[in-house]
Amino acid sequence: MHIYYECGICGYYHPWNWNGDCRDDTNRFTSECLDRRHSPFGYGVRSMDDRVKSDIDLSGIDGDY
Repeated sequence: MHIYYECGICGYYHPWNWNGDCRDDTNRFTSECLDRRHSPFGYGVRSMDDRVKSDIDLSGIDGDY
């Protein structure tokens, strides 16, 4: 399954492993675009909080500072 996260900055969806500029049109999607690309059930959406937490967990930074 393809995983995306909803960006709290631009309001679009980005691929889970993407880290870049929100103005990058090749990595910025609407839900309608994702439905056409993968079908409505072919992708999952996570929150930006989940995405940031994933970065913190991978970096080894203690999130309770």
